[in-house]
Amino acid sequence: MRDLTNYLHIPYLIVKDLHGELSDKERLTLEQWLDEREDNKLLFEKIRNQRDSQQRIQLVKKLHKNSAWKRVDRATGGKRSWITYCIRYAAVVVFVISSIFFVMYLLPEKSSQMPLHSEVRINPGSIKAELILADGQHLPLDGKEENSILSDQDGVTIIKGNAGIRYESKDSDGKLAYHELRVPRGGEFSLVLEDGTEVYINSETKFRYPVKFEESERRVFLVGEAYFKVKRDENRPFRVEMEGNRIEVLGTEFNARYYLDEDKQMTTLVSGKVKFISGKDKSLELFPGEQAILTSKGELVRKSVDVNLYTAWKDGNFVFRKQRLEEVLNTLARWYDVEVFYEDVSRKDVVFTGNMKRFEHFEEIIDLLRMTGDTDFEIKGKNIFVRRK
Repeated sequence: MRDLTNYLHIPYLIVKDLHGELSDKERLTLEQWLDEREDNKLLFEKIRNQRDSQQRIQLVKKLHKNSAWKRVDRATGGKRSWITYCIRYAAVVVFVISSIFFVMYLLPEKSSQMPLHSEVRINPGSIKAELILADGQHLPLDGKEENSILSDQDGVTIIKGNAGIRYESKDSDGKLAYHELRVPRGGEFSLVLEDGTEVYINSETKFRYPVKFEESERRVFLVGEAYFKVKRDENRPFRVEMEGNRIEVLGTEFNARYYLDEDKQMTTLVSGKVKFISGKDKSLELFPGEQAILTSKGELVRKSVDVNLYTAWKDGNFVFRKQRLEEVLNTLARWYDVEVFYEDVSRKDVVFTGNMKRFEHFEEIIDLLRMTGDTDFEIKGKNIFVRRK
């Protein structure tokens, strides 16, 4: 049976088309959908020609209901068993929920259907961090100044850009000195290491690294989440240490995640090849599109994944596919710097699918989450209370 989430992108593509923002690849996908049925073309034209936003909402809802039913009929051969009807009902719910979110982009103004009871505006994260130098000096960082020199010591010059910092080596002398970059909740930052490796650092992360690498290896230390574009060097492997476990590469792109409050470590490979080695000498070699997961029980598992689900954050997006609400809210809490409290713990297991812009206001995200069914959210200051409706 074809995955029903394949059609989640259609409303999103329609909205982008209305805004004139479709890429060539996205336009091809939309055109393929339009060519499938004449009904698709007629509905698409109705949406494009409809100026009233409420009418647009109804049309996109209809789009997803029809898509869901047709795909279930095709997958089940049109049989009318009770299982078929259950699947059809679930499909319609999934598509209607997702369509409501995507059509929100069509509205001229953003509004909430329910009061949020919040006097504090919860804003998305921003570019900010704290750099701790080898001598213990603490330097606050943001995205306001560009091309300024932060430091000129330990054999390197640190130059600040509007989204991060980069290290330029002056000489090869001097002792091995370490810096630490701390990105708080509600922050993100990037840096270019002395060897040219690019590192994108997510919220609530500590990243420790030498200002200049040794001749035999390049070793860094991570607690949190970061995306690496490693500069290839045949003579010096690049190693990321995560509490006794490590990732080894020569030149590649991958995402590494290790938060202290999560029960696993994850490495997701985008390109090249990496080896994940656990402290118990278990190891896995990964190829693009694969992920290594080390559980709290010491089990090392390989999975084939959609890498976009684990790397979209660095491009300003959240992408969730059939994820537990607890995982979704943990991710959002780090970025929006809020605390989540469950008045009904069963809500943690509600499954959610959706795409979100990382820089949307939190109230709009909550409006989307409310559409998942019988779960409600109340915002008090920067505290989020989750309960059954």
